[in-house]
Amino acid sequence: MPLLLFAYVAFVGLGLPDPLPGALWPVLRPEYGLPVAALGALLLAVSAGTMVASILSGPAITRFGTGGVLAGSIGLTALAALGAALAPPWAGLVLLALLSGLGAGAVDAAMNGFAAARFAPRHLNWMHACWGLGATLGPGLAAGMLALGASWRAVYLVVGLMLALLALSFALTRSRWGGPEPASGPGLPALDVLRNRMARRQIAAFFLYCGVEAGTGQWLATILVASRGADPAAAGVATTLFWAALALGRVGLGFVVDRMGADRMLRLAVLVAALASAGFAVLPGPLALVSVGLLAVALAPLYPTLMALTPARLGAAAARHAVGFQVAAATLGVGLLPALLGLAPIALVPALLAGLALMLALLVLRIAR
Repeated sequence: MPLLLFAYVAFVGLGLPDPLPGALWPVLRPEYGLPVAALGALLLAVSAGTMVASILSGPAITRFGTGGVLAGSIGLTALAALGAALAPPWAGLVLLALLSGLGAGAVDAAMNGFAAARFAPRHLNWMHACWGLGATLGPGLAAGMLALGASWRAVYLVVGLMLALLALSFALTRSRWGGPEPASGPGLPALDVLRNRMARRQIAAFFLYCGVEAGTGQWLATILVASRGADPAAAGVATTLFWAALALGRVGLGFVVDRMGADRMLRLAVLVAALASAGFAVLPGPLALVSVGLLAVALAPLYPTLMALTPARLGAAAARHAVGFQVAAATLGVGLLPALLGLAPIALVPALLAGLALMLALLVLRIAR
C-alpha cells in the first residue's frame, strides 16, 4: 500500500476514538454514578496526554524513527480503548484516557511532520479531512451499536481492535517510514527551536486557530439558543453543518491549494475568516448563519497548510521539534480558549471570537508575507 494511503488511514484512525468519551458519556456515566461534569476529567486527561506526547515527539522520532513512533503510539491508543472495554474503576478509566492522549499526540505530531516534509499541501488538507471522517465514524459506530443493544464496552472493544490492526500494519511497514534519524552534525535541542521568531509565530498561530475553530464549534449552539432565540434542534443542525463545512472545505480546497500557492491561500483564508467571524458577531438571522458557514470553509485550510509549510519555513531539523510544539499549542488552544470564552456573557462570545480571528489573521499575514 502506498505510504500516502497509509497516511490517510492513520488520520481516520486518529479521529476514530476522539469523540467517544462524549458520545458514550450518557450511557457510561450512570454505571459509574458520576455527575455530568465528570466528563471533564476524561477530556482533560486526553488533552494532557496529547500535549506531553506532542512536545516529546521530536526526540522520540530522532531515536525510534517515524515508523517506530507511529506503530507504538497507535498501539497505545488501541491499548487504551481495549482497557476501557474492561470497564475499570473510574481512576483507571481516567488513566486510560491519559494513555489515549499520549498515543494520539504522538501520532498527530509524527504523521504531520512526516507528511509536511514529503507531501504537497493538498495532501495535508486531505489528511486532516480524513481525521474528520474518523471523528464522524466514531460516534456513528457508537450510535449504531448502542441502537442494536450493544454496551458501551463493546464499542470500545471494536474500536480497540480496529486500532490494534492499524498499529500492526504500521509495525509491519515501519522500515518504510524511516528508522532512527541521527543528525549528521550537532543535534538541535528541542527548546532551541523556541528561540526562532518564526517558530514562535507559528506556534502562536496554531494556538489561536484552534481557539477560533473549537470556540465557534463548541459555543455555536448555545449562542444561537440563549442569545438569538433559535430552536435547540435547529442550533444542533447549525453546529453539525459547521463541522461538515470544515471537513468538506479541506477536501475541496485541497484541489486548489497547490495551484493557487500555499501562502496566497493562507492570506486569503485568514482575511475571509476574520470578515466571516465579524459577520457572525454583527449580522442578523440567516446572514449570521451564512457567515458561520463561510467561516468554516475559510478556517478549513489553515491548520494543514501551515503544517505543510513548517519544514520550508524553519528547516528540517527545527521542523521535527516545531511540529510537536505546534500540535501541543493546538491542543492547548482547543482546551483553554473555549473555556475562557465561557466566562464571558454569552452575547459577547461572538465578538470575542471575532477578536481572536482578527489576531489570527494579523499573525498569519506576517507569517505568510
